[in-house]
Amino acid sequence: MTQVTERQLRENLSRTLAQLAAGGEPVIVDDIAVMMSASEYRLLRELEDRVDLADMAKAKAESEGAVPYAEARKELSL
Repeated sequence: MTQVTERQLRENLSRTLAQLAAGGEPVIVDDIAVMMSASEYRLLRELEDRVDLADMAKAKAESEGAVPYAEARKELSL
């Protein structure tokens, strides 16, 4: 990844955006932010969503057979 300062980014914003649009690598700005192409961002979001769905499915599978709290209280006469 390319690293730039805020000043460098301001001075070269048009060129940086053109490089990103052409599929260039992400740009780290002063370890504060990352600029990336919209297509890379959409891919990153899709991957995050897939991880979230896998985690949700795993949690659901692990909870099968679990007794809801309210039902457990009734069974234990609490």
